[in-house]
Amino acid sequence: MKPMTQKLLARFALVFLLLNGIAFSQSKPYRGAEYRTKESYTYGRFEVRMKSAAGSGILTTLFTYHDSSPFSVANWNEIDIEIMGRYSNEVQYNTITPNRIDHVRRQVVKFNPHQSFHVHAFEWTPDYVAWFVDGYEVYRQTEAHVATLTRPQKIMMNMWQPAAVAWAGAFDPNTLPFYGYYDWVKYYAYTPGEGDNFTLQWTDNFDNWDQSRWDKATHTFDGNNAQFIHDNIVFRNGYMILCLTTPEATGYRGGTIIDLDINPPYLVWARAEANRFLVFFS
Repeated sequence: MKPMTQKLLARFALVFLLLNGIAFSQSKPYRGAEYRTKESYTYGRFEVRMKSAAGSGILTTLFTYHDSSPFSVANWNEIDIEIMGRYSNEVQYNTITPNRIDHVRRQVVKFNPHQSFHVHAFEWTPDYVAWFVDGYEVYRQTEAHVATLTRPQKIMMNMWQPAAVAWAGAFDPNTLPFYGYYDWVKYYAYTPGEGDNFTLQWTDNFDNWDQSRWDKATHTFDGNNAQFIHDNIVFRNGYMILCLTTPEATGYRGGTIIDLDINPPYLVWARAEANRFLVFFS
């Protein structure tokens, strides 16, 4: 084959891939949002103060993900906090290990995560992954699969509409739009032997889009009925808002952000000791 013919075929192939990708994106019926770090991190503590969106068929998240190129399911590393809009007292935790093996925990909490802001966090070390709510550990994984979480991961937050009805619940497009609210995010490096083994590296208070640290995603994927777009990540009054909308009415249209501590103290633990009974509240 002549060199010129090879060049033309390569150009046609590139145009085909680009057009196919555009068509795939435009075929998505909804518009979502994903905010992701440019840098990847190995081990650490990851914290966010957020208020999730309530509604069947949607979720609001904080997670870390090994963003490899070229993609290989054999290299899959991911740690999740996924708040399903269909549940009023539950947070889902997951580690996804090579070959896309899930290790899911449906964690009941003593409040409605969609009604007020709460601090959600997880610690990732070579020996364990532990999840926290408002400063208290609620779940930990120490099984053998934790040792396969070795690849650097980006910090991500997103809001989208899963096609999996059994997981996310049935979705009614007439309920759009939905908004997830984020007050701040923090990253602590894993520093074993120093203090509590984690050292704060940075905090983002979401006053604006820090383009030196974060990217706004513009992709989608199979099983996601939403296309991620820039306009559905909005910064307002010290909060980041991730939006799930129709293609025609993007961005934030939700009015004033309410940030009140409306939750009464809830029971964290209780135990009986000699001649006394101890109860600890949040």
